[in-house]
Amino acid sequence: MIRGWDELFTQIDEHINNIASMKMSPYYKVFEEEIVPWDDKLQKIRIIFDNWIDVQRRYVYLEGIFFGSADIKSMLTTEYNKFRGIDNEFTSLMKKVA
Repeated sequence: MIRGWDELFTQIDEHINNIASMKMSPYYKVFEEEIVPWDDKLQKIRIIFDNWIDVQRRYVYLEGIFFGSADIKSMLTTEYNKFRGIDNEFTSLMKKVA
C-alpha cells in the first residue's frame, strides 16, 4: 500500500494554490501559456491521487472479505478466484509504484 498521502496532498494543494494566486496577478497574461498546462497537470494529478486512495480503500475492504474467511473461498469460489487474480495484478502494480 502507498502511504504518506498527507505530504503528497499538502504539496500538490500548495502548488495548486500558488497557481491560483498567480492567476490573480496583473502579470498573469504574460505567463498564461506556461501556467495553464501546469495547472491542468496538477489538477489531473490531484484527481489521480483521490482515485488511487479510493481504489486502495476498496481493495483493503475486499481483501478482508475474500482472504479473511475460509468460508468465502468455499461459498464463492468463482468470485474468490477472480479476486485472487485482481490481487496479483494490484500487488504487482503497487510494488512498481512504490
